[in-house]
Amino acid sequence: MAVIDLSPFNTILQRLEGVADRLERGAPAGGAAAAAPAAASPAAGGGGEAPAIAKSFDAFMFAKVGPLDAAAKDTGSAEIGTATEGIVAALRMLRSIVAGTGAAKKPKDQDWKNIFGPLAELSQKAGRACDNRNDFFQAQKVGAEALGLVQLVMGTAPASHVKAVLETCDFHLVKVMQKKVPAETAWGKLVKELLKGLEEWCIENCKMGLTWKFDGQDAGDYFTSNPIGSPAAGAAAPAKAAAPEKKAGGMGAIFGSILGKDATGLKKVTDDQKVKNRSAEDSAAASAAASAAKPKAFVPKPRANEGRKKGPKGAPIKELQRDTNWVIENQEGVSNLTLDEADMKQTVLVINCREITLQVTTKVKSITIDGCEKVNLICGDVLSTVELVNSDKCKVQTIGTLNAIAIDKCDGVAIFLSKQSVGASIVTSKSSEMNVTIPEGDEGDIIEMPIPEQFMTRLAPSGKKLITEVSDLYH
Repeated sequence: MAVIDLSPFNTILQRLEGVADRLERGAPAGGAAAAAPAAASPAAGGGGEAPAIAKSFDAFMFAKVGPLDAAAKDTGSAEIGTATEGIVAALRMLRSIVAGTGAAKKPKDQDWKNIFGPLAELSQKAGRACDNRNDFFQAQKVGAEALGLVQLVMGTAPASHVKAVLETCDFHLVKVMQKKVPAETAWGKLVKELLKGLEEWCIENCKMGLTWKFDGQDAGDYFTSNPIGSPAAGAAAPAKAAAPEKKAGGMGAIFGSILGKDATGLKKVTDDQKVKNRSAEDSAAASAAASAAKPKAFVPKPRANEGRKKGPKGAPIKELQRDTNWVIENQEGVSNLTLDEADMKQTVLVINCREITLQVTTKVKSITIDGCEKVNLICGDVLSTVELVNSDKCKVQTIGTLNAIAIDKCDGVAIFLSKQSVGASIVTSKSSEMNVTIPEGDEGDIIEMPIPEQFMTRLAPSGKKLITEVSDLYH
């Protein structure tokens, strides 16, 4: 059996003991905690400790927030700093809700509007801050889009929700990185890592959604008393009396900045509990116990569709079948594929292709792209619909007239419409990272816009139907 190196644990314990010693020397009689007791965690309804899932989320924040904040400061950009503050504020709001599962019942549908009140205010503020004339506009959009992660608490597939937020942010993150400014690129990568890490955390801790307290307090009442993002709704409130050594940093300052706690709340360590006063046997036993009690690390689990690549499944095909369907199948790496034999009564089917560029020069009935990856389609007039199904990183450009586009179970779709096709309808379902580009004016200018992936649904006043609107993040 391999020998575990316990020296890192001993180093951490020694540093914590040093912080405790300094606090004891500088605190007034009875301790600063006695003079300004921290508020009890609301997860226990005014007493007790936070649920295990909240502690796990604290560990996640501890690992991700510090590096992101440091990277934001390295950019020297106030806009990136503000965007980062918004992301951290969203995480604190999420932490508030996660902690609330230990004290409250599951919220009713009508409760969410009030619960998300602080989030709506933050989203509106972030949206107003986005200025497309600003050099850091894309970073501002990342900060605004990332706020949607808080709403993962509403559904039964939190990881999928975070993935959708990540893909929406990725559209803007790519543009941040295209500036090739090292500090901004580093910040963008950390934002992406944070969202990916949150997706993995959801898979590990709440794969099917949050579990609320069956006999707990009414959620509406609970979150009215503990608004999300407030100190009382997250971790313990900071103590009012500042410890002399607080400004010096160290582990106490790190815990305070990440979890919203004051280092003066540390328990007193007696002489016999300090590592330097323990025997070798006691130290080894304590280290082994600390190792055994270490929270389980969340490890990314393989996705259900992992390993099933899209693309060719057999020999390449380009042929007319049943006089109605032109089949382009199993093609790969062909950059100049042209179809000029089809007519307006025929359908074009592009199936299981990868990294091809196909140009359909004649007017056709419809075009379908299914099970493909990195397919570029250039088409003229299409009478019915261009449909993309279960395909990734595809581009569709029309140089003629197109009436409708349907996108289903796709990631990374870019649509380029001609002037004749700007009125086309675009129907999407179960898809992400979609953008549409349209021409503007007569000088060749274009406008690129993300297709919304996030929506807000509420019950109509009649109580008999639902009203769904595009999220404020897209306004």
